[in-house]
Amino acid sequence: MLRIASYLAMAAVIASIVAVAGTGNRAYAATLVPLPPGVTADGIAALGTPYNLGQQGDIYVCIVSTPRQITDIKLVDPDDDFYNYVGAPALPITLPSGGNQCLHLTASDFGLNTGFNKVGDWTVLVDTNPGRTFIFEFTVTFMVIPESVIGALAVVLPSMGAFAGYKVLRSKSK
Repeated sequence: MLRIASYLAMAAVIASIVAVAGTGNRAYAATLVPLPPGVTADGIAALGTPYNLGQQGDIYVCIVSTPRQITDIKLVDPDDDFYNYVGAPALPITLPSGGNQCLHLTASDFGLNTGFNKVGDWTVLVDTNPGRTFIFEFTVTFMVIPESVIGALAVVLPSMGAFAGYKVLRSKSK
């Protein structure tokens, strides 16, 4: 009987550690913010797109016409894998009309703590009550170096460095 009690106590300790660890990585929380610049209608906006691989992004769900309750939010990656909203506040979230407020989301609100993990077209799906679905698509790319002197040097210098290293090592071996 003592052995069973000690196993149960150990299981309780492990369960509490797992519960604390599970909430410890929830360093994300969607927040209600004022309308971002340029947003004037109900819908979803992703500012600063295209996002780079690993970026968190700035996605806004905005309601300006009538009060709506957000009942479900999903993020769909390029492979059609669905990520459910796991942020805080918990669903349902009511956005009042006239308050000009938006729900600010990032990739971590969907459990993607390291940011967007796939290149391609992503989709945000938001269901509301009264019944309306908002859909927004945005792109995630590899980090792109803009066409400039830095971009040209980033392409040319590694090749030149490898060639120079080869010449130095070859001359030392003779």
